[in-house]
Amino acid sequence: MQQEKQERSHVRLIPSPEKNNTIDLLIIDSGIATTWKESPENIRVYDNQTLASLNVEEFKSQKIVWEGIRLIESKDLFLPEFKFIDLEDALPGAFLPPNIEINFIGQRITPLLPLNPILLEYFTSEELIKRIQITPIQKSSLLRVSLDLPLSGVNNSNQSQIYCIFKDYQIKEENALPEVPVLEIWPHFQAEGWRSYYAFYYDAEFGDETFQVSLPSAREPHLFKDGRESFQISRLEEFPSYINCQDRDRQTIGLILLRSPKVTILKDYWKVGVHFSTSFTNVYVNRKGIVESLPLESLHLKVTEVGTETRIPVLFEYFVPENFIPLDKPLPLSNVLTTRGNSHSPQGKERPIYDGRIYFPDRNRFKPQEDWLETDLSFKNFVAHRLFLQHLGLHISALAAKNNVREVQWCLSYLSNASKRDRKLYAQNWQNITKELQTQTGITHRCPEVDELEYFRTESLAIAQYFADREGYNLVNSTCIDLGGETSDISIWENNQLLHQCSVQLAGRDLFSQFLELNPKFIQKFDVKVNELQKLKEGNFNAKLDVLLRLESQNWLEKIVFLQDDVEFQGLIRLVAIGTAGLYYYLGIILKTLHQERKYQHQKITSVYVGGYNSSVLNWLDERGKFDRNSEINQLFSRMLSKGSGFENTDEITRLSSNPGDEIACGLVLTNTKLRMATTIAKDPLIAGENCELNGQNITSQGRLEFDGEIKDFRISRELEHLKRFLYEFNLGLRELDMEGIKPMSGFRPGTGLESSYDSQLWRNTLRELDNTLLKIKGDSENIRVEPPFILALKALLRVLGKEWAGKKE
Repeated sequence: MQQEKQERSHVRLIPSPEKNNTIDLLIIDSGIATTWKESPENIRVYDNQTLASLNVEEFKSQKIVWEGIRLIESKDLFLPEFKFIDLEDALPGAFLPPNIEINFIGQRITPLLPLNPILLEYFTSEELIKRIQITPIQKSSLLRVSLDLPLSGVNNSNQSQIYCIFKDYQIKEENALPEVPVLEIWPHFQAEGWRSYYAFYYDAEFGDETFQVSLPSAREPHLFKDGRESFQISRLEEFPSYINCQDRDRQTIGLILLRSPKVTILKDYWKVGVHFSTSFTNVYVNRKGIVESLPLESLHLKVTEVGTETRIPVLFEYFVPENFIPLDKPLPLSNVLTTRGNSHSPQGKERPIYDGRIYFPDRNRFKPQEDWLETDLSFKNFVAHRLFLQHLGLHISALAAKNNVREVQWCLSYLSNASKRDRKLYAQNWQNITKELQTQTGITHRCPEVDELEYFRTESLAIAQYFADREGYNLVNSTCIDLGGETSDISIWENNQLLHQCSVQLAGRDLFSQFLELNPKFIQKFDVKVNELQKLKEGNFNAKLDVLLRLESQNWLEKIVFLQDDVEFQGLIRLVAIGTAGLYYYLGIILKTLHQERKYQHQKITSVYVGGYNSSVLNWLDERGKFDRNSEINQLFSRMLSKGSGFENTDEITRLSSNPGDEIACGLVLTNTKLRMATTIAKDPLIAGENCELNGQNITSQGRLEFDGEIKDFRISRELEHLKRFLYEFNLGLRELDMEGIKPMSGFRPGTGLESSYDSQLWRNTLRELDNTLLKIKGDSENIRVEPPFILALKALLRVLGKEWAGKKE
């Protein structure tokens, strides 16, 4: 078939092998006959038409129609004017002819190639660049652009016959573009089956001083304005070979060629652990037994050179950032989504990149109150939740493909006491996301079903696996705690056998953040401007504080040595100690209950291993700003564990993770230690910790909370027997241990406790705070995160004491 075509025409453009399926393009130029030293009558254009007989105007007016044939005069392969960027090296990502130096008025300039885009339908960018020469003409302001065209020729051989065309351009000042837009392609690689590329354009308010763009192969281009600024996001199924630069009337003014990246061969296997929590998301990878944090790297092609003060913020807010914050350890990611410039897709049809992207907040620019930022990524805000995970899945897939990965096994975590409904929703969400990724990425994605416990595990199991395999701790007689933002995930182990796991909503928010929200002026002691936080409410305050702590906590901890005599600081540390020690007391109650149920054989307290994003709160309880085996607070924790359980105090030391926040994601991809646990999801109801009444049924402090159906009435004993006992033991422990950094509450006396009138008022206020919480615990138990009564009461106490510390009256 190809041979027949060559016999029909001598002036057919020979395309690159990759473009062989394109319609024949015939080049019309009377100069061909002269160059080839042939008579025009001997050069066949098509059928019985020759260069001598063909009337081009009849073809243009469609008086002559040749099916499956395109005709173009060679002069039309050049654009009428030479447009250029009046800057040196303005297109670092462009593919330009080698060794070109073009000057205008004594300054180097950057050319836009003055070529008809039709050429890219027949040549790859690599092939075309070999055929272009750009030559300044000596002692003039002229520039010659030459193009070698391979034509079928008159030699009746398989070799093409070259015909060189050229155009001389006047370099004119009115054709100079003083600025370039931000222009990026992501991701910058090619892999078999990868069909998800994105192009980003931002004019930086330069308007007519720069160019607009079109990517002919783009799908669903999204053009929008934000104020006076113009943007464009486009998706492509192939890496683009060129960018069409246009003026405000959308007329082509030049081309930017792009070099095709080397094709990546997909052959490897990754096991990917994703820990998605309240505030942060972390990702670990197991590749051939090597377990490491997801290797984040830039996958950008920076096409244009724009100042960082313009480029970096716009990529963070409207597209995909090139670099990640902080540079030395970008993971975990903050759970923040940017929807700036979204395409307003119909509900349920939202698309990653177009409608929402992971946002990487920095210390100064992050303003969570902006209406284009989403900081609540829970199921309640499902669209934002899904967009975040969609972009996360796409980004992980891109990094996998860049690293030659053909198959990804996803390993996911969830809260220990998540409802069946929440577990199913989360698992199904990931299955839908990975199904979409399978069609876009060329990677085989294996996503667990809700009952695949090897790959879909509770956070408490994953952190235990981490401590056993990564830190080398035994689980003979141990408790593992993941201290997160809103929840602490707890698992109790005996001889590598799981005895109990639960999630309680007592973690970083209640143990630390809430006090700073009640008294934001306190943060000024750490050189933070109070107006950064003072007007922020709840979720936005927590989001901002999470970022500050993520980036600045080490600096803050270095300053606490100078605050030891500060009364306000002492009050804050005592509050943190009360909350944390209360959690240990509750652990003691769990041990006592498990022993009475004959599940826990050792009649002694356990070792405790603590990790999680907010485990660093323990550092605040050491006057050096660093919690370790020598920290005095260890003695208090061990004592509270003993008092809650009734077991002997064996002075167990709490061990803090070496990698706070990494444990669960890492533990998801570890399997060295064979932990024994149920092969199916078994009921493991919460242990009350305080006497209560549920729908008229009395439950003791060591009873289990079975929630089925509707919760009509939930009450906690007005005596608060165990909480009061804990607070007394806490203060007594501080007094007897004579700790330097933390003192008992004012007015405390051994044997009698707190001063009588203050004690009465404290518990009245605590009950009022608790009653306010209990009013919200009504309705379908599937939709309510019910907590142990002891924990609910402890949180109420912390809230009352926090208001007192902040000088807020009840």
